[in-house]
Amino acid sequence: MKIQNEPFRKVSAATAAEICERVDLSTEARAFLLPELSPQGYFSLLVDSEQVGDAVRFLAFSLPVREAVWWACVVAHTNIAQPTELEATCLERTAAWVYGPNEERRRACFAVAEQAKFEGAAAYAALAVFWSGGSLAPEGMPDAPADPKLGPIGVGASVLLSITGGAPQSLLKRFEASVVRGINIANGGNGWLKDDRPLKSAG
Repeated sequence: MKIQNEPFRKVSAATAAEICERVDLSTEARAFLLPELSPQGYFSLLVDSEQVGDAVRFLAFSLPVREAVWWACVVAHTNIAQPTELEATCLERTAAWVYGPNEERRRACFAVAEQAKFEGAAAYAALAVFWSGGSLAPEGMPDAPADPKLGPIGVGASVLLSITGGAPQSLLKRFEASVVRGINIANGGNGWLKDDRPLKSAG
């Protein structure tokens, strides 16, 4: 699939190398990295070579954390055909945080991810919210600031679980759809495609 040459509007890094300093990529993916290569240029190479995991992780670290979490939320929502009550609540609370980030909603995402035993794409989307900033310690305890890498790691895990959760023969189709959604979000869109059923948030 062809990716535009223009810079992604929501990605602030001038080069892919700036982003790759923070993200764990495979040796195969790093072979594509040149010092002045743009984020969108490098992402295009990863997508074209079907480096699924590396492409997902790279975009997760490229986007601002709120947009990255929304990407995970949309991809999970459109790939989980029959969500359980807990999965639906994970995604609703994740969406609520994206629409209006605050501490109460951040901790509510952790609570439901914990109920889901931190398993599955929806739980990791909610966990990425909790990891997005603030303290990881229980309320009332001394602060334990979140590592800035944790949010994007949670996003990448969620998107990859969504992509790999279906039939193996259609994995690349799910990957390409997630890429289209991610690029749309990277350019200021909402990530929804034609015929999608948008997600409601739990305010």
